[in-house]
Amino acid sequence: MKKVLLGTTALVAAGMIASSPALSAEKLSVKVGGYMEQWMGYASVDDNAGRDVDGFDIKSDSEIFFTGMTTLDNGIEFGINVQLEANSNSADQIDESYLIVKGSFGEINLGDENSAMYKMHYAPTDYGITLNSGDQIDWAAVSGSGLSTSGYFRNPYGSTFVEPAAANDSTKLTYYTPRFGGFQLGASYAPDANQDNNNTPNRDAVNSDMVAVGANFKGDFAGASVGVSAGYGTFLNAPSNADEPIAYNFGLTIGFGGFEVGGSYAKADDNNNGNDGDGYNIGVAYTTGPLGVSLTYFTGEREGLNTLANPQTEQKTVHLSANYTLGPGVTAAATLGHAQFDSNTTGIDKNEATYLVTGIKLSF
Repeated sequence: MKKVLLGTTALVAAGMIASSPALSAEKLSVKVGGYMEQWMGYASVDDNAGRDVDGFDIKSDSEIFFTGMTTLDNGIEFGINVQLEANSNSADQIDESYLIVKGSFGEINLGDENSAMYKMHYAPTDYGITLNSGDQIDWAAVSGSGLSTSGYFRNPYGSTFVEPAAANDSTKLTYYTPRFGGFQLGASYAPDANQDNNNTPNRDAVNSDMVAVGANFKGDFAGASVGVSAGYGTFLNAPSNADEPIAYNFGLTIGFGGFEVGGSYAKADDNNNGNDGDGYNIGVAYTTGPLGVSLTYFTGEREGLNTLANPQTEQKTVHLSANYTLGPGVTAAATLGHAQFDSNTTGIDKNEATYLVTGIKLSF
């Protein structure tokens, strides 16, 4: 008993010593920020009979960020990042929500946020609606065309910003090293693929124990800026008679003068549910003063199970985009795009669309 009491006293004393300096630090205060994007445009869509989706449309994408950081007297920073969808979203009203710890040791994220392989990935710059993240699927009106939209987001069918089993903002722990000589490493762990969920995963029934790693380099050589990235992720456990999902991606960007060229690639093997596939994105961009112009191309494939309920699907999309900074946090942008979604599965029609979209992007 004496040893236990002595040990407890020592722990309490150590806690008081460690916490006392923090009392003089300022309490964390929260700031409000975010973005609002409002787009309008015209699309001409050539697809199956039975619907008419040609014409003008208006679409929006907005989020409100609640962020805050405080620095303790020992130099360690603690913070939060909570992102609220500013449009109704029954599936995911709160997007990211995580805690941040930063110091000379690097950075730790804990909560619902993308993994290191996603956040450290490099891809070509696109100045209009996002090509390598999925906005073309809305203007091409793929939903309702008979083509599959399953496995589109966070998978190479729709993006090279991938994660195994499209784990996305699942609750996870991520660590990023400091950047040394241009290099940085990151590693993530998630118990399962669920977001906003405190249930203990049943490892006999779901993919569990995700690990994902990312690495990138950025530096300057002979007047050119170079960015290189690589990422890999998998689940260590899968349900009975299933393979563990895996995903990996690579990216490269090179800038010189006002020009930037880049390319990225991703591949996923997703538990034999039809979301296996690969995709790549290439592009060139130019900036001068407040003006930016980009030409980008993306192609992605979802292998599917070759059935009407789970068809093979692929897309090929090209965007010519531009934006112009009107003032602090105010940008006008436009995209001329052509997208073709097709399938080799018998009984599935193709979906081809050309669209011109303009919009205003506000950040605050």
